[in-house]
Amino acid sequence: MRFIVVHMGVDTYLDHLGVLAILLDIPMIVTDPDTFQLAKKFYPKLNCILKDPLDVSLQFLADNYDVIIMSGRFLSDEMLPLFDMLFRKKMRMIYCPHGNSDKGHSLKDHPSQDISLVYGQHMLDLLEKTGALAKISSYVITGNFRAHFYLANKSYYDSIAQNMLGPQLDKKKKTLLYAPTWANKENTSSFFSKCEEIIERLHPQFNLVIKLHPWLEDQAFAQTNYVREKYAKIGNVIFLSHFPMIYPLLNLCDGYLGDFSSIGYDMLFFAKPMFFFGSNRGAIYHCGQEVPENVDVLSFIAGNWEWNATHFISTRKETYDYTFGREQSGEEISQEIKRALLNNRALVEKN
Repeated sequence: MRFIVVHMGVDTYLDHLGVLAILLDIPMIVTDPDTFQLAKKFYPKLNCILKDPLDVSLQFLADNYDVIIMSGRFLSDEMLPLFDMLFRKKMRMIYCPHGNSDKGHSLKDHPSQDISLVYGQHMLDLLEKTGALAKISSYVITGNFRAHFYLANKSYYDSIAQNMLGPQLDKKKKTLLYAPTWANKENTSSFFSKCEEIIERLHPQFNLVIKLHPWLEDQAFAQTNYVREKYAKIGNVIFLSHFPMIYPLLNLCDGYLGDFSSIGYDMLFFAKPMFFFGSNRGAIYHCGQEVPENVDVLSFIAGNWEWNATHFISTRKETYDYTFGREQSGEEISQEIKRALLNNRALVEKN
């Protein structure tokens, strides 16, 4: 079977689709020139092909490939019937999630999936709870393949993070990563209500790295860019965009502040202090402290830093294991994907 990874979303998908393509040793098509340049910088081992979006047609995909891996939840539901109807081809599609989070807990309407990758038991439980699992023909458990890839290339990625961010950080201070998510139908991003307040009252103990979600910038560009420009020259504050590889960033930072972002689950790998905005919902919120309303955010974090670092050690490990399970190699993931493809084909032919 001829495999292809197709990247048509935000550049952060590189940390999922790009890494997977490298581990599975298959090419990836990118349709955005800026994303292509990021792929060359952050993933030099990736066989990345830049194509105009108009050239990545259904006809092109049907003629050249048998299995498509993408990170669009609705694409399998929309595209598979077209391949069958237009080309009489049983194309196979694999959905690659772009992070593990508690977003989606209240959703009831889910698109069908051919084959879906899942990190571990936490994602499976959420899919079952919301009814999504019943609409997935088959799934493959991958474990934390992104962390596995990072560790295998740690010196390279740590040097990128250090070269880009290190000169802007005061080495005598702790570096706190603030990673607000975007505002969807379920959750409100903390960025618009908290970011300016945090910067205005920046605690002397911290450097602050603000990782902007790409959909946050797309969704409210003017408001997001206003905040970014307003504080562009504040010392020890870095607004970070277009940095798809998350694990070297988490390694560089000393602690985490977030809301509903999937980066919180990634931070469990490093077992560092964690603080949250938002309601106490989901497994991740047992791994740190919720910041109370009407407090000086960074003073609260500074005052609880040492206790937070040690108090949640066992909970963070248990939650990490629940979320990702055991690590698996690219070869193991590849074999499980091929097994799922063959099993699904046999089921279709039988019926």
